Amino acid sequence: MVDPYPAGPEQPYRPPTKGEPPASVATAIKLIWVGVGLSILSSLLSIVFIDDLIDDVIGADASIDRDAAQVGVIVGTVFSIAFGVGLAILFIFFLKKGANWARIVYTVLLGIGIVVGVVGLLGSQPIVFLLLGLVGLVLNIATIVFLFRPDSNAFFSAPTPTY
Repeated sequence: MVDPYPAGPEQPYRPPTKGEPPASVATAIKLIWVGVGLSILSSLLSIVFIDDLIDDVIGADASIDRDAAQVGVIVGTVFSIAFGVGLAILFIFFLKKGANWARIVYTVLLGIGIVVGVVGLLGSQPIVFLLLGLVGLVLNIATIVFLFRPDSNAFFSAPTPTY
């Protein structure tokens, strides 16, 4: 017998997702991007203040060559930009997808960054780096708060769809 209602065209397969991240996760992701921008700005300012940074690296130790210190500061700056931006993009990708492990690992990294940032504020540095460090600390704390708001918790604890 002929089926009276023929089936429509088959729809393309779309894997199920957790849906769009809630506002608190979206805000945390925006704060991560602001942090990336702040890191890039800080790195570019490192080039502007390179002589002061080299003096801090050399300090009272006359055995360190000034040219070697300059290369170290520049290489460190370039590496930190590339590594930091790449890591942030990776975590943003997984946070948008609702990966709870990414939220936990990123929070641990931010916690370490907060401790290192507080210790870094105690050292001698140009005032612009002190201000950027303070803004970065506030940004990191705010990011953690937004990642653990109730709607974020619901998003990250929702079961991941299976295929």
